[in-house]
Amino acid sequence: NYRYLPEDTHLSEKIKRYEIFYLVDGKFLKKGQGGFLPQEGVEYFKVGVFGLSTNEAAYQFFFDPVRVLNPLSEARKTVLHLRRTEKVDVIILLSHLLDEDDIAIAQGVSSVDVIIGGHSHNKVIPNENHQPIVIKRPEEEEGVNTTWLAKSGEFAKYVGQMDLVFDTTNHKMLWNKSQYSLKQIDKRFEEDPEIKSQIESYKDQLTQKYKDIFTDHVADTTMPLVKSGTSESYLGNLAVNAIYERTQELGVQFAINNSEFFSHGFVPGPIRSVDIYNALPLIYDPIKDMSWTIWTFNMDGATLKKAMDLVFMLGRFFDVGGLEIIYNPDQFPEKVVSLKHHGEEILDDRVYKIASSQGIIEALKQVKDELPGLTNIEDTHVELWPVLREYFKGHSPLHSEDSDIKVSGRIRTVQPDLTLLSEHTKTHFMGPESRHMEISMRVQNLGYGGLLPEEVEKAQTDPTELLVYYDATPEDTTDDMDPFNSGTQFMPARLKFWRPKLDSPPPSVKLIEKLLVPSLKKDELTEVIFDWDISSLAPSEFPYTIYLFLKRASGTGFISVPLEAGGKSRKFIKMEESNLENNKAKVFVYLDQKVHPKNNSK
Repeated sequence: NYRYLPEDTHLSEKIKRYEIFYLVDGKFLKKGQGGFLPQEGVEYFKVGVFGLSTNEAAYQFFFDPVRVLNPLSEARKTVLHLRRTEKVDVIILLSHLLDEDDIAIAQGVSSVDVIIGGHSHNKVIPNENHQPIVIKRPEEEEGVNTTWLAKSGEFAKYVGQMDLVFDTTNHKMLWNKSQYSLKQIDKRFEEDPEIKSQIESYKDQLTQKYKDIFTDHVADTTMPLVKSGTSESYLGNLAVNAIYERTQELGVQFAINNSEFFSHGFVPGPIRSVDIYNALPLIYDPIKDMSWTIWTFNMDGATLKKAMDLVFMLGRFFDVGGLEIIYNPDQFPEKVVSLKHHGEEILDDRVYKIASSQGIIEALKQVKDELPGLTNIEDTHVELWPVLREYFKGHSPLHSEDSDIKVSGRIRTVQPDLTLLSEHTKTHFMGPESRHMEISMRVQNLGYGGLLPEEVEKAQTDPTELLVYYDATPEDTTDDMDPFNSGTQFMPARLKFWRPKLDSPPPSVKLIEKLLVPSLKKDELTEVIFDWDISSLAPSEFPYTIYLFLKRASGTGFISVPLEAGGKSRKFIKMEESNLENNKAKVFVYLDQKVHPKNNSK
């Protein structure tokens, strides 16, 4: 895209063509330098590397005026050029695309040998044959019909290593001799002093601008704040509350956000400004010298319901402040059953003023033509992260019983919905030499939205099971799962193995116990406690991860059904839980290398 960059923009001052060095026989050389050309008598093969970045609607504004083209069509054109004009033997794609786009290119573009992805922040766990995702195109010739797809996670936690073997005689990859692995980066690796010095210089620059951002003490949290972009969460409520509270003086009735934008959550303990800054979706704008801001917009009730129907149809989620939502995941296309603002039904013809983060706004702009009731989009020019910092400070210490923030069923399904309240999960050591651990968990039924008073006593879940696992290899996190990261809806089932789930855990995750969860009515809560004998666990300086998985609940409930003569009737039926995004949790436990407890759950 460099060649498309207009001359009269600020970007032309920011973006410069990079002078590329090539690795030739162990030396980094510029094109044209002595020794750059291949030596006679040495058999070389040629590798073509190209990159693609996402063209998602939510990011288009950030690239302006650079044009981001369709990655699939660009991949086809680039591969043809590399094979036919550049005469390369191997093609590697460096991808900053969605998981499903990586899959689409591997399946639909011939001759891409390797895709190394990163945009999703996921990692591809090597299989038992030391391979990443292996995708074959059955219509192509064996040997050239294969693509390897690898990802090495986020935040430099891992380094992926791929050893590829190419047959220069037959000009094809030898996949059976190639290997893939993930290397875990931790304190067993020494810091590079040169890189560390460079990082410190950047920190000094940030300190000059933001003062004590690295050393201040904004707030404390007594529990983990989990990032969950697929269900209501404490962290999601906290963030949307901050937006709502800050904008009520502007006449805002309610606020909307999406905690999927967060890069990570928070561990128990003190919280600094830099922790909040790094967790939030920033997409820093060098022209404005600002990160994401808070915006407001107007929308009538009918358009609001249509927008939310679209979100639920796509299997996505959002956080709300000042709004109560009831929806039916099994209903199509109108999934929203009820919208209320402080107990009053949202009216189709009434216009409401809403606040949100910039990311929500950029997504809405892309579908504005489909939402004619969307008007008056305005930037408050108030950065989001300082607003959240002040909310953290005002509610410190953060604790699980804060009624303003805790998970309470702001968005409910009409079906039963058993929720594992992760912020209430507790562990503590017991007995002589702390050879036992007590684990307590809370489960609450936050479903059954829209029940009439006379129906509450009849609607209840059947008993179900809560499965408790632990990771038997605490020193190796390469195969660890992220139970809060929902698998993409577009991923073919046969390719989902690389993101294991708690309903089919990898071999390193061992079952501890199956616990009974009793029948629960609407809003009813139960505490499940059990004693785990940990005497057989090897002491480790690395934390043991405990995973909790609540099995799908069935039960009885009520739904509205249309009558032939018009109107609706309430029907008592057998039903199953539809929302399965809030049925898992995890907790970290440290065991001292000498005896056992080092500190409590993290």
